[in-house]
Amino acid sequence: MTDETVLLFDAGGVLVDWRGTSGLVELTQGRFDTEQARRFWMGFEAITPFETGSDDGTRFARAALEALELDMTPAAFLAVFDAWMRGPYAGAMALVERIRPTYRRAILSNTNPVHWRRLIDDYRIDLPFEKAFASHEIGARKPDPEAFEFVCRALDVVPGQVRFFDDNPECVDAAREMGMTATQVRGLDELRGALAKFDALRPPPEGRSPR
Repeated sequence: MTDETVLLFDAGGVLVDWRGTSGLVELTQGRFDTEQARRFWMGFEAITPFETGSDDGTRFARAALEALELDMTPAAFLAVFDAWMRGPYAGAMALVERIRPTYRRAILSNTNPVHWRRLIDDYRIDLPFEKAFASHEIGARKPDPEAFEFVCRALDVVPGQVRFFDDNPECVDAAREMGMTATQVRGLDELRGALAKFDALRPPPEGRSPR
């Protein structure tokens, strides 16, 4: 087992601009507010097979249309769902590159084959990280303990060596219960502040803003 500290990041809402919450508010024409939309995604049972590798999206789309009472085809819904993933926030990868080399870096994301393929192939979000763990590839989804346990085994660390950053309080609470240091951050500015608090960032290049 190694003794280094791992900085473990969620993707959507932390490093990546995923509009699924606001998009769901718009799609339901205001029947959901922002918090209801967030809770829907966290608790929607039909998304679990999609995000743990046993559904190609077909069952997820049909169940979502029924639950949300939407009049559209599954293919049309999946197209809208796909468009909510906008890629990394501007400056996200540069911020990760500023992390001090004494820290290991990894991603743990609840995601699916459609979004993850774009993040890897189009945006290469994995490049500045030692490892990027996608829920549909490891077969476990946050906030389930199995997801965090998988990461610890793969990186050969114990939970106490991990500092975790996520935008969902349920995932932050679950990580803390595992013994990780966990911080809720929503977007790049809050992430930057959290990393600075841990003194995890090298100074920005001379003449450049830390933003």
